[in-house]
Amino acid sequence: MSPAQLIRLAAEVSGRLSQGDRVRRTLPGPGRIHVDRALPVLALHRLSDTAGPSCAQLVTAEASYAYVTNDKRYQRAVAQLVRSMVCALQPRFGRFLLVEVWTRPEAHPPIGSQASETPAPGFRIFVQEGSDSDPYPSLERFGAQLRKIKIQGRPGVVEFVSDPKAYPDRMKPVLSQKAATELGCLQIGVEVEPIFLSGDGEVFPDLLRRLRTGFARALKHLFHAFAQRETNLQTRNFHSLGRRAIVKATWDVDAKLDKVSTSFDFLLCVTPVNAEAAWNAFKKSRFEKLPPLRYRALPLDPGLAKRRLFSIPIEKIEDPTIADLFREKQGELDRKLTMLGDRNTRRFLFGSIQLYGFVDPSLLRAAEEILERLPPSAKDTSRTRVGADEFEARVLEEFAQYRQVWPEFSGRTEKSAGVSSLTVSNGVLLIPKRLKIEARRVEALIQHEVGTHVLTYFNGKAQRFTQMRTGLDGYEELQEGLAVLAEYLAGGMTQGRLRTLAGRVIAAKMIMDGASFVDTFRVLCRYGFSQRAAFDVSLRIYRGGGLTKDVIYLRGLVALLKYVQEGGELAPLYVGKIAIRHVPIVRELESRGVLTAPKLKPRIAQDPESAARLERVRTGLRIYDMVQS
Repeated sequence: MSPAQLIRLAAEVSGRLSQGDRVRRTLPGPGRIHVDRALPVLALHRLSDTAGPSCAQLVTAEASYAYVTNDKRYQRAVAQLVRSMVCALQPRFGRFLLVEVWTRPEAHPPIGSQASETPAPGFRIFVQEGSDSDPYPSLERFGAQLRKIKIQGRPGVVEFVSDPKAYPDRMKPVLSQKAATELGCLQIGVEVEPIFLSGDGEVFPDLLRRLRTGFARALKHLFHAFAQRETNLQTRNFHSLGRRAIVKATWDVDAKLDKVSTSFDFLLCVTPVNAEAAWNAFKKSRFEKLPPLRYRALPLDPGLAKRRLFSIPIEKIEDPTIADLFREKQGELDRKLTMLGDRNTRRFLFGSIQLYGFVDPSLLRAAEEILERLPPSAKDTSRTRVGADEFEARVLEEFAQYRQVWPEFSGRTEKSAGVSSLTVSNGVLLIPKRLKIEARRVEALIQHEVGTHVLTYFNGKAQRFTQMRTGLDGYEELQEGLAVLAEYLAGGMTQGRLRTLAGRVIAAKMIMDGASFVDTFRVLCRYGFSQRAAFDVSLRIYRGGGLTKDVIYLRGLVALLKYVQEGGELAPLYVGKIAIRHVPIVRELESRGVLTAPKLKPRIAQDPESAARLERVRTGLRIYDMVQS
């Protein structure tokens, strides 16, 4: 693209912005302009010979950005492009903010003390004098956010310079002071200490990612403060000035992650298909020897799946929030694929600990306290039992109620001889053909499986990203915490259920400490579990070579109770399959219009008795007091 072509493009961009259209075009350099909606701000970078390609990433997280060539031949055309944008948008908002970002050149002194082997993130802010407004309140907020950026233990250092002539050599402000004033444009320069570059110009990707994330957040605070003080733009919060448009690279990554994620069902792959036969053989051996466990054939080659997984170009995603979520998911899938390759070996347990964590002392104490305070109940054989057909009929009634609220809800059931317990897979509730459960537990289990697992699957499916239905990294702990809480809210939390959750934690701790299956079985029997219950708990923990996933039920419940008692709301937790740590991210993406509110709420959310139980949780209900008759 020649300078003349860029000038013609500037006119086209101005026209599209005046009409409120989105703009995304390639520029010389190579460069790019991206404006996903009309805003009174622009983040700009002029590519240099050294840090340009990497430094450009410091502006691409914004909803309105451009990075362009610094070639002298294009200076006039670049100025015209910026001027055209300001002319198109300033009249609509009353003011305009242009923030230009570059890395500190060698001719400028280091920002702050950089003598340490771990240099601090540094920022030098240049402000044009003679502005017709006072920019410093907005800049103070910007500086405060930059100081919050902490990398390798060192917080950000910020310096202010009110001399526009201090711009790097051959880099005058894009707009002259006179032109900026006439156009109602505040022009700010930000010089960044290049801590993400080595002495020979090599990029440290992790440092760049962390700096970029913090810098993007600080810029949004600046844009929000400026919009509130200087323009007529109504902004809900600083997140609302973030990106809304999702570009092709993001959709491609999301689709490729989903393809890997849905190419296998992890739990089905590590669940024995001969559980009933194993119990009979174990009982026949007088509880001295666990027979070999058999598993389904793996539906994929873990190594080839990893090749596909790590060929996914997450680095092309410009939005750091979404990129971080996808990068986390990539890591989780990597660990699960490693575990499938290690199935039935000692290495499987190490992968499980990586994925689900250790049993920390506080969780172990909680489990032991439950078992001490809630002694085993006498077995009541007179209680009514419900089979697979009756339970399925009740589930289908529940589905019909959700379909009345949202016609696109398409939950379904499937009775299977290949599962030993209720399981949800891709929105389908798998019901064991030999299912026998107490009638008083039916409603609680429906709220566990349908009101939590199925519902969050379809809420996630209604979102723009497939990861919201397949699950963000670490989603399972919150899922199971929500599901267990739903059992209590439905009035079906029994003493035996809480003891089972506690027993799973004890069993997980034992396998981590090197105990055998038989040792764990015997300890659970001493805690008062029946022989069959002790076998079932132990089998869940020892399957595959050591699956410690079951610690997340009690740990998820503990974390959820803490969240609720600290004032957290349940509604955002049903937006899809997320972890508690993702709640602030969900709020950010909702503010930006990237995510929408959940389509469905659990049916028990409208139940007065459930609301009263939730209030008891808010006021400090202890886990062992959740038992209901």
